[in-house]
Amino acid sequence: MRVLRSDEYSHWMRKLRDNRAKVRITRYFERVQQGGELTGDYKQVRPKIIEVRFDFGPGYRVYLTQEGNELVILLIGGDKSTQDRDIDRAEIIAKAWREGH
Repeated sequence: MRVLRSDEYSHWMRKLRDNRAKVRITRYFERVQQGGELTGDYKQVRPKIIEVRFDFGPGYRVYLTQEGNELVILLIGGDKSTQDRDIDRAEIIAKAWREGH
């Protein structure tokens, strides 16, 4: 499975001060890429928007969209405190990506 990252997701990861969280989140998506499927604590929160929850730190979340079994686009990351805003933003990014491809 290919895993792509939006500019906003990459920006969030660069700003994230919690280096252990960066490593854990990065490794999770490396495993997704190698294994070909999402695992763990994830759910669909809106049509075509999936939330992956990480049970460490302030409750990190990564929002993504998936196109078939081949592609996951990491849209944006955040934590419990920014959840609603992040989901709204993820929808906008996903829509723009779909319109551009």
